[in-house]
Amino acid sequence: MAFELHPQLAADTFLVRDEEDLLLLMMNDQQYPWFIVVPKQNNVSEWHHLTEEMQVRLHLYCVELGKAVASTFGSSKINTAALGNMVSQLHVHVIGRNQQDPCWPKPVWGQLAAIPMDESEVKERSDKMNRYFSSI
Repeated sequence: MAFELHPQLAADTFLVRDEEDLLLLMMNDQQYPWFIVVPKQNNVSEWHHLTEEMQVRLHLYCVELGKAVASTFGSSKINTAALGNMVSQLHVHVIGRNQQDPCWPKPVWGQLAAIPMDESEVKERSDKMNRYFSSI
């Protein structure tokens, strides 16, 4: 069965990278460098539902993504979370934060409405992440 991305994730994000076993998405909100990693497995809602090998793969990818966000966007704090309360499909948020962002130090969820990015910003941010991951 082909992998299906949850419709809400598809509506809220842009595809940055399509890896063999996971997707790297970018949230459509210019206020933060906000990325989402989704294992390409249907009917998985919890990290512990993954095989041990995939758990490690997801963990290491999110760690590397955190490094990428910190170095590329100058984020002083990386928020990493897998909530799944609104969208049950397993996905991990990796969000670059700093003391100047609009809702610091509160969490990004439920604070402010998203401010959509224009095409050039989407391309710029995507290109930065693709360059980073292509170089490692």
